[in-house]
Amino acid sequence: MELSIKNRAENLMIVDLLRNDMSRVCTIGSVHVAKLMSIESYATVHQMVSTIRGTLPAREDSAVNGSDAREESSNACIDLLKACFPGGSMTGAPKLRTMELLEDMEDHVPRGPYSGSLGYLSLNGSMDMNIIIRTAVLTRGREEEGLEYHVSVGAGGAITALSDSKDEYEEMQLKASRVVEAVQEWAGPIAAESTTNGDAAPSVVVDGDREGATASLPVQ
Repeated sequence: MELSIKNRAENLMIVDLLRNDMSRVCTIGSVHVAKLMSIESYATVHQMVSTIRGTLPAREDSAVNGSDAREESSNACIDLLKACFPGGSMTGAPKLRTMELLEDMEDHVPRGPYSGSLGYLSLNGSMDMNIIIRTAVLTRGREEEGLEYHVSVGAGGAITALSDSKDEYEEMQLKASRVVEAVQEWAGPIAAESTTNGDAAPSVVVDGDREGATASLPVQ
């Protein structure tokens, strides 16, 4: 991965895009790359990681204190969030044009939580947000399919001039596999419990495919 021209180009593109996004709201000259193309290894994937840092401007009015100061900090965090989302790793570059293309190709169908953000914004102005990927989303199932719950897992890959469709598909499958396995491990014991209670065990839909011998919690 570290020697891959494609992976390095993708990472550098996102770094440049995020630096530009952050520069719109951070103090002039404060945005910098703290870590570039570092490799982090996890149980199922290796991740190329870069870290960009910047300083949000402090209000010049020294009279601001207490709740007003906290509100200013929160507003600055919200400005940063607005400037950076949707994330460049989800859109590509140039951001606005690729968003238009994606919307057309996806036929204007909402993505739901996938590629959005989950985290917290504290009253003291602290914020910790992410980009929602490789996440199982549980929703009520479709009655006509006999499902109590529907589980969807979002995963994807970056498409560039150097992309190979087979490699991108396999990468997407690999990224989603651990979450899918976790859902199946969770659903298996529930299936046994449902059968013991005399109920027919419904199935869980994972990535669009009905998995046999799995079930979900009964609808309350």
